[in-house]
Amino acid sequence: MNIAGIIGALLPVFFVLALGYIAGKRDLFDKDQAAGLSKLALSFALPASLFVSMTDIRRDLLLQQGRLVLALLVAHVGLFVAGWLVLRRIQSLRGGGAVIVALILATSATPVFGIAVLQPLLGDTSAGTVGLVALAINLVMPTAIILLEIEKAAAGAGSAGGPSSKSPVLEGLKSGGTSPLLWAPVLGILVVLVGVHLPKDVASCLEMIGSATSGVAVFAVGLTLAANAFHLTKTVLLATVARISVQTAILFGLLQLLHVQGPFAREAVVCCSFPLATAVVLFASKYKVLEAESASALLLSTLSLVVTVPITIGLL
Repeated sequence: MNIAGIIGALLPVFFVLALGYIAGKRDLFDKDQAAGLSKLALSFALPASLFVSMTDIRRDLLLQQGRLVLALLVAHVGLFVAGWLVLRRIQSLRGGGAVIVALILATSATPVFGIAVLQPLLGDTSAGTVGLVALAINLVMPTAIILLEIEKAAAGAGSAGGPSSKSPVLEGLKSGGTSPLLWAPVLGILVVLVGVHLPKDVASCLEMIGSATSGVAVFAVGLTLAANAFHLTKTVLLATVARISVQTAILFGLLQLLHVQGPFAREAVVCCSFPLATAVVLFASKYKVLEAESASALLLSTLSLVVTVPITIGLL
């Protein structure tokens, strides 16, 4: 068990996070500039990264890992939908709050630093595992975008005062459907399934902007942390514990039920113990929902990574 590998993989994340935090505390970026960085990550860098990451998954890998892919989809998409349906009944989480907490439960930071953490610990198969987990996560994100846009449209209609001729659901579906976060990963999946090879020059163009995803996203999260002081509240603690345990337990149970074994399965369970995805904090900031809570949960769950990964590997 290579603890030094885990620490080495986390150092760049904490370094960029600290840079963003310091910049925020020194007021080097105002709210509009911070929002611009988030928009850069969500509207340009992340969609490009999602598309390229999808096309990097081998078609035969998808076809050979059918039961594992099924388990991953249930543990990600299924958990997100079920979590949202339950959480939206809680008065304090009505609206976008339920979507954000469901995202915390169902998505991890695996695409950001999964390979860097897993490869030194579990070997070369980690790249394929990260690709499969990223596939499941990428299918959750568009669903969350649509739900958040629906809630935003509903809130806008309510604040306007009086009846609106526009349906919040239709407005939300329209906004979410035009989001590159929706069609970029879906288009990437179609490219893989039909067997189209992405030209190297095209991939290089997308990788250049996509490579900014992690750095810009983590830096923007640092700005969010600076604007929202860390608070170890009950919500933050419960969200963090749930993030690193609920999905891990669900996927482990599904793999046992479906009789899925091997290195891909083991590494996928480890991925579920990773911190919440940085995109969750960006979504919270964009839609002005649970900003401080999600940022605090990100920091706490990232700190816990040094403990959760070795424990998960040991239990497996």
